[in-house]
Amino acid sequence: MIDVHAHLCFPNFDSDREEVIAKCREELAGVIVSSARYDESVKVIETCDKHPGFLFPTLGFHPTEGTDYEGVMELIKENESKIVGVGEVGLDYHWEKNPSKREAQKEIFQKFIDLAKSFRKPLVIHSWDAERECYEMVRESGLVCVFHCFSGSRELAEEIVKNKDFFISISTQVLFSKNNRKVAKIVPIDQLLLETDAPFLSPNKETDRRNYPWNIKLSAKKISELKFIPVEELLESAKKNAVRVFDLKIGRA
Repeated sequence: MIDVHAHLCFPNFDSDREEVIAKCREELAGVIVSSARYDESVKVIETCDKHPGFLFPTLGFHPTEGTDYEGVMELIKENESKIVGVGEVGLDYHWEKNPSKREAQKEIFQKFIDLAKSFRKPLVIHSWDAERECYEMVRESGLVCVFHCFSGSRELAEEIVKNKDFFISISTQVLFSKNNRKVAKIVPIDQLLLETDAPFLSPNKETDRRNYPWNIKLSAKKISELKFIPVEELLESAKKNAVRVFDLKIGRA
């Protein structure tokens, strides 16, 4: 199993990060550790350096972080040989309603699209309430794209997966979202990835508000029921997809 998007360097894990990583090692083959701002990106590189062959970094800049993105771009350039993807980056129209700031998000997103092209790295896309706009911006990019934590429409998902270099990442939202279940049903198994977006989107908020990478097992069980396939088949396919998309060297220092 591979969780393709977890924020293990978010402050929620500061008190027990290494213990959580140790538990992840017991349950998974690898975790892609994502970032969305400069300080998190620095910590992601440091943490992944301690766990080669198991933790894999992606560096990005969340669209609601403003316009101070240059530091993250420099980190990406400095660590190009280490990172397995650029992101998360993209657009967020859920939290940002101001038209001029939305335009600024587009300009910054385009810069990261161009950077991913220059390094030939996959792009990890944040697209909350801006799924269509993000898709249009990358449709002709030639990039391998991962639509992280996708919550767009089934109709748009059907368009996205027509491009065999585009992948839809289903989060633990599938456990409590009817729309996510509709999307999961139609995503081809060879274009489906699994993620938790840990520490967010916990499926067990009553007992623990944090999410954990090993909870992709719960998502996989639900998706396998929706697709009428064995859960083992789904997990193995999602793992192969992750290795292929991000060119992961599992178990190698």
